[in-house]
Amino acid sequence: MDTGMNQNLKPQSRGKLGCRDHCLDPPPVNYSILVVTAIEERFLVTYSCIRGYHLVGKKELFCNKTSLEWDSPAPTCLLGHCPNPVLVNGQLNSSKLEPVSEEEVVTFKCDPDYILKGSNWSQCQNDHTWTPPLPICIMGQCKSLTRPKHGHFKARDFNSGSNITFHCDVGYRLIGYHSLQCMDGKWSDEPPICEEIIEATTEAPVEAEKSCALQARNICETVQKLMWCQKERGKTLEELKYSLEVKKLQLEKIKAVMSTELKAGSF
Repeated sequence: MDTGMNQNLKPQSRGKLGCRDHCLDPPPVNYSILVVTAIEERFLVTYSCIRGYHLVGKKELFCNKTSLEWDSPAPTCLLGHCPNPVLVNGQLNSSKLEPVSEEEVVTFKCDPDYILKGSNWSQCQNDHTWTPPLPICIMGQCKSLTRPKHGHFKARDFNSGSNITFHCDVGYRLIGYHSLQCMDGKWSDEPPICEEIIEATTEAPVEAEKSCALQARNICETVQKLMWCQKERGKTLEELKYSLEVKKLQLEKIKAVMSTELKAGSF
């Protein structure tokens, strides 16, 4: 290698540290250009790699006035205009062998059971970055779920991005999230469970609610009266919701009985 080539590859400096600074000279980095800037009596050194090399480490170093040392180790410039692309659980294809050159295009493909998140290609840019950003390979499916006891769910598949909706049998209520989504190979939350609805064993509360309702003159006032009565009895909104679920269950049972009787009478 001749002398001219060596001079081009050695670090080049723009600016000079002032007399007030007692830090050692900035660490030299092969195949780089460094710029020294004074900022409020502090000195900032910025490194950039020459064409055909990319930076590994921090590109900027500050001189600490107290310790009189640079705040980070010097970076390095490695062969290849951009960092070598890596795709875990996948494969990449390039028209050239390493090192990476400017404007080189790489395509990506994931292994079986994995799906690509991001672009299936990327190009090495003049500023030593990849555009579009390098993709990753994620699990294509979430683990299989079993139907909840006293319930069931609806789902087309367990692929990433799919949704699954849960339902409980008559007489049971859902505890947990009504639907889950498969995201990056994991479900968004734990599956719900189905809890039995326990019917009230006394008619006293029901009679009290009827009494409140009879005092009302219209639907709006009926709701207000019922809410007031529930509050007087110390019932929370959650308990009121539970009571409504019990009433709904009772109506469903009555409807089922009537349907059976109608079918029997049709013969």
